[in-house]
Amino acid sequence: MVLLLTVAVALLSTALVRLVRRERGLVAEVSELGERVSELGMRLEAAEGEVAQAVTQAEIAENVLLEKGVADEDDIEAVRRRFIADAPSGYDRARDGELN
Repeated sequence: MVLLLTVAVALLSTALVRLVRRERGLVAEVSELGERVSELGMRLEAAEGEVAQAVTQAEIAENVLLEKGVADEDDIEAVRRRFIADAPSGYDRARDGELN
């Protein structure tokens, strides 16, 4: 009976040790993922700032062209449509990885 109890305690102890190791591994993985999410958030904020700056610069350029009489609204709209049609996707699988 004592032998059976000893074996049961040994099995439970082994299982507990394995579970603790697995938990530590998962905690480390969650921590790494949290750091990655934080990094991606900072990259996203930087990209948003760059986009806002580019939009502002484009609006300034449009206003200068209109004020100087170099182009009219139709010219600017035609260029905008042509640029949108020719613009490649900003997604690069090699750089950005899988989306899902």
